Amino acid sequence: MVVALNACGAPPGAHICYLDSAAGAGGDGTFDRPWSSLSALSNLSFRPGDEVLLACGSRFAGGVAINESGTEAAPIVLKSYGTGAAPRFTNPRSEVLGGNGIRLNGEYIVVDGLCFETCPANPVAADVHTLGAVFLTTNANHCIVRNCEMTKTPAGITVYGQHNLITRNYIHDNEQAIQPHWGPMCVVICGSSNEVSFNRFVNYCAPSKEYGHDGGAIEINDRSLPKEGIQIHHNLSLRNQGFIEFVGRVKQDGFWIHHNVCMDYQQFLGLTGPCTNFRIEHNTVARTLAHPEDDSEDLMFWSYSHFGANTNLSFENNIFIWDGARVEPVFSRGEPAHSHNLFYRTDEPSIRQQPNRDAYQRKYLGGGAHLRTGDKIGDPLFRDFAHGDFHLRTGSQAIRAGTNLNYGLDFDGRAMPTNAAPCIGAFEFVPEP
Repeated sequence: MVVALNACGAPPGAHICYLDSAAGAGGDGTFDRPWSSLSALSNLSFRPGDEVLLACGSRFAGGVAINESGTEAAPIVLKSYGTGAAPRFTNPRSEVLGGNGIRLNGEYIVVDGLCFETCPANPVAADVHTLGAVFLTTNANHCIVRNCEMTKTPAGITVYGQHNLITRNYIHDNEQAIQPHWGPMCVVICGSSNEVSFNRFVNYCAPSKEYGHDGGAIEINDRSLPKEGIQIHHNLSLRNQGFIEFVGRVKQDGFWIHHNVCMDYQQFLGLTGPCTNFRIEHNTVARTLAHPEDDSEDLMFWSYSHFGANTNLSFENNIFIWDGARVEPVFSRGEPAHSHNLFYRTDEPSIRQQPNRDAYQRKYLGGGAHLRTGDKIGDPLFRDFAHGDFHLRTGSQAIRAGTNLNYGLDFDGRAMPTNAAPCIGAFEFVPEP
């Protein structure tokens, strides 16, 4: 690898190579004579601290695999340089790295600020378990994928390794099926101890011959590997087929799902068992969207246990708002432990007089469910629900109505109270300007 001037923050002695798709042939990977295609990387052997810098405005066809490892102090880094649009990868052919734009097969690697489109093209005949514009193999541990954009990719980011961070990415707009029954997925998690945080997931949903529609923001997939200790927080999910779906039949334990804001077409959580020891806290969830034709699962969440029991699930400090004319009641598929949640049906602005307390709670919550400690029924009074502003207005029943779970920051990064009750939902209350 060519040694270039160390001007980009790499540790002393690290190798830096430059790529610019607009450069002419014959480059040597230096800043003044960058390589013009990804093929130049195929014969390189990376070391800790090495950097691959890709010029803004570049467009690269095909894919690249990083098989070496960095260290915690000196990761291998792939990122952009210059000004303008982020470097864009496209790899429409499944026979080239399975359609991956970047494949990580080592530890301590960072992918930062790159863009991916059509990696591969939909629909695909390849094994869905190999898909991912950025694909992390079982050898990819302690890696970071951040500040990237994916669009029209069957799977945006797929993670098989452990202790990886998927953060601040924007994955959006894929309305084509992967296969006739299987829809596109923003992030697919197949290994333990991973974190998915501060991402934006928008418009990942496609028609399905089996389910009506399919796809979604996050899929917990691959029944060959257990999943433990996964954190999913501070994500925005809009108009996807669902937020999270669990594959079932394999251990799914110790998930922590908090401060997400979701307004999708289908489930907030698809709890296909066994799902055990889950904390679901401070989420704001709206289920008022529906496709013109019926879908197989028009609900808030499902709780299927025919592959194993779903146990020790705790729902606290969440807002659930739904259109009861389109969506089943919240607890229509089972009632896990819950407290300090706010429930509201948009088709029932006031609670009808019923013969008894249990009757209207079943109507609102589903099955034989009851309001538990701190639970409420009422309008959360969002600032502008029609336009997706879920901040609370003065007078909301969610204000200071939660139980303190010792969180530091709300969805906006605003400090949460430490010695007082927080608000229910993903946002702390701030008076309107």
